[in-house]
Parts: sequence; C-alpha cells; structure tokens
Amino acid sequence: MSDVVLSEGLYVRRSKGQFGGGATSRESVMESLYFPCKVENGYVELYPVMDDLNRVLRILEKVPVDHFKEEYTLKDDSRDIYLKLKETVS
Repeated sequence: MSDVVLSEGLYVRRSKGQFGGGATSRESVMESLYFPCKVENGYVELYPVMDDLNRVLRILEKVPVDHFKEEYTLKDDSRDIYLKLKETVS
C-alpha cells in the first residue's frame, strides 16, 4: 500500500443512482464534498462539507486508503475554500 498525500483542497465523491423505472428511468450523479483531515493507519479521515461551503459537519468519516484512491478526487480551485474551512476546524 502506498502512502497518500492529502492536498490543500476539498475532495469530491461521486455516486450514481437510478430513479424511476421503464420509460421514466433516469440516471443521476450526486457529488458530495469532503474536507480531508489526515491519513493514519491505512485510513483517510474526512469531514463532510455542507452545500453552502461555509461549514463542515463534525462527523468524522474514516475511509480505507484504497477506497479513497478509487472514489475521491481533488476538486479544482478549492484551495481557498479549504483554507477558510481549516480555520473553523482547527
């Protein structure tokens, strides 16, 4: 297992879902934003970010490193938001 270096930015996790059935069936993609905390003992620790991008939920999620590498990507141009949220988390 290789080490993960967390960037100063928010991470995005996309999940797909399907609504309806038959002719009314639609596929949807939902994006959730996460504030990265640290990598420790093979897990990445993250806080979910609220939709308004001004608050993080104090619900710590631990994700295995392999799962993190597959499911999460760094959000472009999110460093400023990350730094603003970092002040509230510390």
